[in-house]
This record gives sequence, structure tokens and C-alpha cells, in this order.
Amino acid sequence: MSEGENKPPFDRELPFWEHIRELGVRLRRALIVFAIVFAALWLPMPGVHSNNIVQIAIGFFTMEYNPIIAYIFKSYILNQVISSAKSVSCASNYIIGNSTQPIGIISTTVLGPFVFSVELSMVIALLVTIPVLIYEVYQYVKPALYPHELRAVRRYVWIATVLFYIGMFIGYYFVFPAFLRISLFWSCLFGFVHLLTTSGFLDTFIATLLFAGFLFETPVIMALLTQVGFVTPDMLSRNRPYIYFGVLVAIAIVNPDPTLISTLLWFIMFIVLFEAGYAWSRSIYKGIPKV
Repeated sequence: MSEGENKPPFDRELPFWEHIRELGVRLRRALIVFAIVFAALWLPMPGVHSNNIVQIAIGFFTMEYNPIIAYIFKSYILNQVISSAKSVSCASNYIIGNSTQPIGIISTTVLGPFVFSVELSMVIALLVTIPVLIYEVYQYVKPALYPHELRAVRRYVWIATVLFYIGMFIGYYFVFPAFLRISLFWSCLFGFVHLLTTSGFLDTFIATLLFAGFLFETPVIMALLTQVGFVTPDMLSRNRPYIYFGVLVAIAIVNPDPTLISTLLWFIMFIVLFEAGYAWSRSIYKGIPKV
């Protein structure tokens, strides 16, 4: 270790309670961002298709109350459901809105729609806040890190964050619609009317996105374990069959949609991510000085 790495360059001596206070301040900033985003989602949705800025601004106060969160759900989430329904030919169709579809979302409790809106708003606000939270935690631990540790954190944390959002994007655009098509196929096969409760729909939707996001962390985990010397590419190669089998069993247990087809879909995604992580692990291992 060079002279410049004998101690963390940003290190500063602070009493224990000062560290706690600083952590509280940084977490409070992330909480404020979360609260702002959550509150913004409940603002009335203006006429976004208007070309007149004044009309858009006035729309916040004069239009019938239609919160932004409702617009997001109907335009970007429910649209995924309808698109999936349209791709399935079904004889047991019934009417949703102005179209005939083999799927519907219902509320089974009095406050179900309101609870659904609150939970969905919290999830979206959390997803927006995650980068802020990561930055604040990074700034908090930065003074205690040596230069080589800082480089590692900057490298892996931001890559992990990007991969997490890429995984959620794939879960939203491809995996969740695929789950719905599989479910609709079997419902239509037996002539069932496919009704989803608000809680069941939201739980599956969120679980699918989060599962995809965490699954995409596989290459980063493999690279990090290689960087710290816990695993080697040779170990990963020799134990590949056991890793595949263990992950297949784990996916079958925690899969948001426990059907065989969706399990295989997740497993194929894992294989691709594992092989990418293995290539990254080999690259890192070549650069590690051998004793």
C-alpha cells in the first residue's frame, strides 16, 4: 500500500453521537425526497395533451380530481395488462371499460382502491428515492474508506444500481406481461373468467419487478466476491452445475408466479446473467496480483 493509502484521505475524527447525527441528517434528506415524490403523485393530473401552458396550469385546479398516480396506473401499468389480454384469444371474454377482454381487476374491500393507490405511490416514490439514498449512504461512509475501497465502491455500487433498474425495466416490459399471458392462457383453456384482486395484482407486479431487479445483481455479486478473493473463476466453473441446480430450486420457491414456464423463464435469465458474471469474474481475476 502506498503512502497516500495509509489512512483514508477524507477521514475525520468525530464523536460517536456526531456520526449518528450525520447519519440521521442524510437519511432525513432521502426521506424528504420520498415524501415529495409521494405527495406529487397525488396532485391532480393536468391536461398533458394541451398545447397551452396556461390551460395546463389551470387544469390542476379546475379539472375533476384525477391524481397523477391514477394516470400512471391506467396509462402505463393497466395498459400492460390490456396488451397482454389482447394477445390471448379467449372465448370467455367480458367487458372492461369500452373493450372486451378476458381479464379484470376488482376490489374486494371498501377501501381497496385507496389502499392500492397508497401502496403504489409508496413503491414509485421508493424507486425514485433509491439513488438519493445510495448517494447519501455513500457520502456517509466515504470518510472511512481508503482510496482503493473508494474506487471499488464507486465501481460496483453504481453498476449495481443501473443493473437493478435494467432488471426492473425488463420485468415490467417483458416478464410481467409474459406471466399474464401464461395465466390468461390457462384461464381461457378451462373457460374461467380471470379476475385479479387489487392486492393480488399489486403484490405480483411489485414482486416481479423486484425479483427481476435483484436477479440482475448476479454479475455484480460474482464480481465483488472475486474482487475480495472469496471465489475464483475456476471455483465458479467447477461448481456451475450445483449453482444452477440450487438457483433453480430457489427460483421455484420464491418465484412470484410459481408456474413451470415462468420458473424456466427466470432460470434462463439467470443463466445469461451468470455467464456474463463469470466472464467479468475472469477479467477481474486476471488483474489480481498473485502471491
